[in-house]
Amino acid sequence: PSFVNLEPESHLSSDKLSQKALGEVVRERLPKKEGRMRLLAGLVLLSSALAVVPESIVDIGTAGNFAILAAGPTAYVVAIASSVTGSIGAGAAITFTGTHTGTSYPYGGTLATVNGAPDSELNIAIADFRTAYNAVKTRTATGAVTASSLMGCPEPQTVPPCPIVYTPGTYEWLGVANAYSDIVLVGGPDDVFVFKIKGFFTIAALKEVRLVAADASVGPPVESNVVWHAENYVTMGAGAVIRGTILSGAAISFGAGAKVYGRALCEGYVVIPAGLVDEVYNLKEIAARTPSPPPPSPRPPPPLPPAPPPSPPPSPAPPPPSPAPPPPRPPPRPPP
Repeated sequence: PSFVNLEPESHLSSDKLSQKALGEVVRERLPKKEGRMRLLAGLVLLSSALAVVPESIVDIGTAGNFAILAAGPTAYVVAIASSVTGSIGAGAAITFTGTHTGTSYPYGGTLATVNGAPDSELNIAIADFRTAYNAVKTRTATGAVTASSLMGCPEPQTVPPCPIVYTPGTYEWLGVANAYSDIVLVGGPDDVFVFKIKGFFTIAALKEVRLVAADASVGPPVESNVVWHAENYVTMGAGAVIRGTILSGAAISFGAGAKVYGRALCEGYVVIPAGLVDEVYNLKEIAARTPSPPPPSPRPPPPLPPAPPPSPPPSPAPPPPSPAPPPPRPPPRPPP
């Protein structure tokens, strides 16, 4: 797994960009004297990455039932004027205003209760989150391992060309990671992307993680197969967009209007001012990309029974019988 670099392009949309389109964009945007060599190198890296053994998924267990989870015993969730689709769980308290579709579990740890009974669902989800977090922490990188703090392009965006395009794999930053540009993940619905960050992870204001199809006929990656693992705080600038599951060993802080299409799971607090978290977004996308089977053709109505033959016209009534002739008169008697 590797990454290739592309300059900004207005038509890099997640539903139209294919491997062929990547080549066309690089060919158009790179200087002529070096375009061929860099194009060839980029496509070789991309093709080899897509041909390797698929990366295994990250199993988050029942933590996947939550859009937001603050697992620590003193952790809390504060979401003001926000929109959350999915359940919210916290170790200490939940403060929420806005639109929430799902269930709130305000107490975690060993004291978790709902209606006076132990809340096993939340406790199991917290345990599953920690299991997944530790599994990713020890996961071996199959992509680049870097000591640089840069994820994406520097600020201002000069070299390398932007945005950065990642293919499937596990990437590792040995310290903090700062995303100052859009991040483009190129692959298909079964591909897995894992980003391991030893320190803080920050995505700048108005920057976005985009999912792009390597093969337009198959579709782009899905949010449930993208994991952002940070051992420290995760900070999103105002209006930033992350797609995938965040696993933080500390806390997650949203800037105003920031959005997570996936899940925000952490050990510490989660603060969302006028933001959005939608944990079923990936399911909606899968449904949208899967054509519905055509409705069955209606069965033709059963044939009508044949019409009965017409009734013969009634026979005319027989004429009344002729009156009987009068009896013959006796012959006259002779005179005496």
